[in-house]
Amino acid sequence: MKSIKIAISLFLLVILMGLTECQKDWLNEQPLSSLSEGTFWKTESDALLALTGLYPKTVGKWVKGELYGTEMEYVLSSTDDASVKEGSPGTPELGQFQYASDENVIGPYWRACYKGIFRTNVFLSNIEKVTMDATKKAQYIAEARFMRANEYFWMLQFWGGVPLITKALTIPEANSQTRNSRTEIVDFCLAELTAAAADLPPSRPDSERGRILKAAALATKGRLLMIEKRWTEAAAAFKEIIDLNAHIIDPRYKAIFEEAGETSKEIILSAIYVPGLYGNNLNEKNYHAAFYGGYQESNAFQDLIDAFLMKDGLPIETSPLYDPANPFANRDPRLYANMFLPEYTVFRGKLYLADPSLTDFGIKSLSTTTGYVCKKYVTESFTGDRTSSGDDITFIRYAEVLLGYLESKLEAGDPIIQALLDQTINQVRARAEINMPPVTETNQAKLRDIVRRERRVEFCWEPFMRWMDVHRWGIASQVVNKKFYGMKLLPVDYAIYPVDATGHLFVVDKTGFYQSPTNDLWPIPTSEIDINPKLGQNPGY
Repeated sequence: MKSIKIAISLFLLVILMGLTECQKDWLNEQPLSSLSEGTFWKTESDALLALTGLYPKTVGKWVKGELYGTEMEYVLSSTDDASVKEGSPGTPELGQFQYASDENVIGPYWRACYKGIFRTNVFLSNIEKVTMDATKKAQYIAEARFMRANEYFWMLQFWGGVPLITKALTIPEANSQTRNSRTEIVDFCLAELTAAAADLPPSRPDSERGRILKAAALATKGRLLMIEKRWTEAAAAFKEIIDLNAHIIDPRYKAIFEEAGETSKEIILSAIYVPGLYGNNLNEKNYHAAFYGGYQESNAFQDLIDAFLMKDGLPIETSPLYDPANPFANRDPRLYANMFLPEYTVFRGKLYLADPSLTDFGIKSLSTTTGYVCKKYVTESFTGDRTSSGDDITFIRYAEVLLGYLESKLEAGDPIIQALLDQTINQVRARAEINMPPVTETNQAKLRDIVRRERRVEFCWEPFMRWMDVHRWGIASQVVNKKFYGMKLLPVDYAIYPVDATGHLFVVDKTGFYQSPTNDLWPIPTSEIDINPKLGQNPGY
């Protein structure tokens, strides 16, 4: 039962609007203290109700009325993995790095982050008024501190240094804030995540599923330390999670991302959804292939398809199993779990078609689609309301912990032995549903390439993962500035659709669009600078 989400929804309807209702701009937000001080912050029940009200605003960003609900897809479109179909809100802004507007993704995301920060600040400034068990209070505080640090973690990635706000401000105070340095934000996040981890439980009963775990704080800390190239510290953070023995590599893969697998012990951090009450409008609608009735917002490039190995563990360029005439046969099973593959995938008893000579859906009717569509989040047996499914959104899995631990040890220059490979990457590859050959390579340069490819395919389509990886590796400009292609079309289509020399559909040319270092960060929303010029703008905008 998703009881925590029910509490969240009731809280938002009954309490949160009065407690933290905000103007459009975060700089105008201030607490309505008459409710908090006079009638609310008394009992443990009050504290729990307030705490659950923080969750949808901070862990799951796509709250109706604040964002379109597709910022994950738009961020993915600024990588070398996929694109959002042309005509979708925000497409030119992130897909081609033309940040001309605040209104589709960048401005709303900034405001959503600061609304989450504002709410956690209100919570943390009032929780001490509550009379309750000290250990439980410390845990509540740790949850809130994690969520605030998580907001700043992502703002750091997208904007660099931002105003570090740790208390509720008056309007004059809010409208005169300056940006803290990147170092200050990093130090704050690491301190908060460390403190939160100390008071968070390693596991929870089923009735509390969805609440923050110790591993969530440690994994986010590990992510940040990897970004900062503090490899030994990152490895230590991931090792703490491993030593908890609270998480596993699930033998399943596809089901983890469906409602049936939402209780998996591999999941460390997720946003919880309840159909009809607080539903997910992404999985069964936006990601869903148009051929089966969905919106088909995200479309994978051929580059991503080619990254999936053959089932013998070799890339398509060197494996004797690869047949150009039958390119999807004998591949890493994660390819089949992640993608609708044209003229290959059978779904709901129907062969998936994408070539415009065979169907009007997809390429023929949707501009800049590729023929390769996300299958990872689509449930074959789903029969409910596509705009309000119960599919949770997973942010951190134990697989990331193991691969992060290996990468951190590798980059720290620690000895790489087979036992370490078996403890990490080979656990991920050996899950029963995947069963890919084990890695035995210990050469640093060669293993680095293997680990990076493994992350790309294992976390395919997952929130912000590829974006985060290519930026922290410093290869965003290298991998994005080129032409991107989709599926191979039938020869009959060549006179109608642009193709490369091998017949693959030309989708978009991003050559020269990505300018480093400018596009390594997003611009500060102009609407925020208009209110507070002290914020300044990121270089190049």
